[in-house]
Amino acid sequence: MFYCNTMIDCHVHTKYSKHAYGEMEEVVLSAIKKGCKIITITDHAPFIIDRYNRILISELEKYLNKISILQNKYKNDILILKGLECDFIPRSKYINFINNILKNIEIDYAIGSIHYVFVKNRRYNIWDIHELNNQGFIDEYFAYLKELINLELFDSIGHPDSILRAGVSEELFIGYIKTLTKDIIKSGIAWEINTSGIFKSSLPDKNGITKCFPSIRNIKILSNNDIKFTIGSDAHNPDDVLMGYEHVISRLDRKEFGKIVYFKERKPWSVVK
Repeated sequence: MFYCNTMIDCHVHTKYSKHAYGEMEEVVLSAIKKGCKIITITDHAPFIIDRYNRILISELEKYLNKISILQNKYKNDILILKGLECDFIPRSKYINFINNILKNIEIDYAIGSIHYVFVKNRRYNIWDIHELNNQGFIDEYFAYLKELINLELFDSIGHPDSILRAGVSEELFIGYIKTLTKDIIKSGIAWEINTSGIFKSSLPDKNGITKCFPSIRNIKILSNNDIKFTIGSDAHNPDDVLMGYEHVISRLDRKEFGKIVYFKERKPWSVVK
């Protein structure tokens, strides 16, 4: 049973992300139709890498203004919030680039996501799952994750367990996260329950076990600590708003739901009875 007072989707994309589909208003209307009461538009923020596969800096003001228009138009039907999914690479030029964007705009929510990892000057893309299950990448990924958490620039960690798609064992993943739990608690950053992994291809680990994300087992372990969760479909077209929720919801209990939040004006708000 879903214990949330209000159905929310804190991670959705529109055509502003360039590799996603649908007008922003189409995404909002899909959310309303599905009974979603709070939605945060989180298109990919401008970045140095793949700069034309996301919002352009020249589009950012228009993007935020468009959300404002829809907020007013549908204020009686749904709460629409302004967000960005920001890339994180622990090098000063990348951090400064994102920091300069965030400090000069007013948004409700900033996701920090790792999409690119450099190992000995080779760039690994998080979606190239056949290339990721090696110790060099895994060690660097969790080093990135530790720095993302401790930077305290973002409100949540985007799809942190997505590397399970690459055949990285869930046991290994959880072991690494246990070493970061104190950092997560101290920073106050939220852990994203990203439901999109349910519909993506995954590779088996060395024991032949295939896992998708989100890792329900890891969520249950984290819920025993003072850690918040956000939840989002990572929809890349209007029809995918709230996709995967039923699968995840059926595996969580009241304690986990008690820690689900959304962000407004960069502050967490609970949606659970």
